[in-house]
Formats: sequence, C-alpha cells, structure tokens
Amino acid sequence: MDALEITYQPILNLATGMIEKCEALCRPREAGADLAAFVDAAERDGSIKAFTNRVIDEVIAEWQKNGPPGIDVSINLSVANLRENDLVKRVEKVLKKNRFDGKRLWFELDDRAQTINDDAQLKVVADLAKLGTHFSIDSFGDDFTQATLYELQRLAVGEIKVGERYVRDAAGNMLHRGIINSTVAVAKHLGIGVSAKGIENEGIAALMLRLGCTHGQGYYFARPMASTVVAALVEKMARTGPLPSGR
Repeated sequence: MDALEITYQPILNLATGMIEKCEALCRPREAGADLAAFVDAAERDGSIKAFTNRVIDEVIAEWQKNGPPGIDVSINLSVANLRENDLVKRVEKVLKKNRFDGKRLWFELDDRAQTINDDAQLKVVADLAKLGTHFSIDSFGDDFTQATLYELQRLAVGEIKVGERYVRDAAGNMLHRGIINSTVAVAKHLGIGVSAKGIENEGIAALMLRLGCTHGQGYYFARPMASTVVAALVEKMARTGPLPSGR
C-alpha cells in the first residue's frame, strides 16, 4: 500500500469558536478520487483491517508528536473493524507505545452503526471505551427509529454528526432542517453532543448553533491541514481569540 496522505480538519465548539477536536482524513494514494469506493472494496476483500491498522498507528504517532496539546483527534472506523477480535489490544498497544491518553481519541463510526445488535461488536465498543476512547456516529440522517435510539444507548455514543447534505441547505429545505431538529432531540435525550458537517458560511454556522448543534466543521472555519499547521492555528487563537463561528 502506498503512503497515506493525512490531513486534519478542525472541529469547533460553536458557542465559543474554539477548536476542541480534529478529524483525521486519511487517503492512500491508490484510492484516487473516490475514497468511499476504496473503503467499500477494502471491506469486501478483507484489506480494511490492514488499512485501519496503518491509520491508527500513523495518526496517533503524528498527533502525539505534532498535534496541539489538549485537542482531541478522531479516526474513522469501519463497522467491519468491530468484527476484529484483536482490535482492542491493537489500539491499547498503540496508545501505550505513543504515551497517548485514550481520552483524547475519538472513533467515528458510519451510520450503519445505528443498527448494530451483535453482542460481540458491542463488546468491542465497550472495551475500547474502557481505554478512555469516545465514539461518534457519522452522517446521522433520517433513518433512525426508536430501535435505533435503543442501539445508540447500548453503544454509549458521545456525539452524533449530522451529514453535510442536511447541513448545507438547511436554511431553505424544511425537510432537512426537520431532520437536524430531530437529531438534536435524540442527542438531548441521550445527553450527548451534535456536530454539524459541511458548514461553509456564516449563516449556516449561526443556524446550526440556533438549532442546537454544539460543534461544527467545514470550510467556513478551516480546510483540512497538516498537524503542524493545526498546532500553529491553535497557538495563534490563544493570542488573538476564537475563529468566527456564527455566534
């Protein structure tokens, strides 16, 4: 497998305008433009395990070395990875090797995690949580039900991320705004945060905050960047104040 191209996109607290976390965006060069297709193929042929191992190894090592102190980092995890019985031991080994606090690590699961009902997979999530790690459900949308709410409680999710297709046109699309409202209601019921993806202008940032989203990411705040650039940005914000956040 070719070298990974890793960048980090800041995630802001919408109420304060301060960076609290960054999402690691990892792309092997052979993936080309369609990363989703690459991941789907890797899940089918079983190479997703090796790919995820590399991502976890490289992101944690780099973030410990170059990332800003006190800022969490999130790694995308395939639901297929939750079927690996050695995943917890591998994560624990990498955390210890890099002396990285598990409380600063988030795993983002895609929305298929809403329907997980396999006890073995749920145990993997629980055991990872015992290492201090947190979980987000990525691209949460309109398919949740009361059963899904029950599964989210079993997963002990710490955050729901609203998909960017709902965020970008929420100002004029009442259906999408309703989905965001429903997502916020689910999150409040569970006592967890809501992060809005794909925020591209001040108006959308202000609307997401008004609708109850606690965090957000998108080009309005910052594009994906190197870990050293994130560290420099956080240091600058400590001197000059928060980024514009629609407050």
